[in-house]
Amino acid sequence: MNKHAIIAAISFLASMASGSESVSIINIIADPERYNGKEVNFGGYMSLEFEGSAIYLSKDDWHNLVTKNGLWCAIDLTAYKEFDNKYVFIEGKFDMTNHGHLGLWSGSIKEIKRVWLPPPRK
Repeated sequence: MNKHAIIAAISFLASMASGSESVSIINIIADPERYNGKEVNFGGYMSLEFEGSAIYLSKDDWHNLVTKNGLWCAIDLTAYKEFDNKYVFIEGKFDMTNHGHLGLWSGSIKEIKRVWLPPPRK
């Protein structure tokens, strides 16, 4: 089994155990009505900062302030600081009506249940 299949299997099993739907951040941004109010889990690049905590499609999107390619995170900065500026998986409830500080993002993730790092690649 290749590494990508293992990562996909881990994500799928995690979503089954938690009851959340494993999706891509791309799908959430492209079809917010479908995921609004649903428990989801997905991967992206997380940045934690005052009034700007969010998870992005890529590090480049964060670096270049492409906030529409991200979701604002209602998250405790101190509890999750170890995940700042890293690619992570996140699980929580998607809210298409909350666009974060100044309405900059494409929605938000609230009621965050967990954040975890992907397995290391060799």
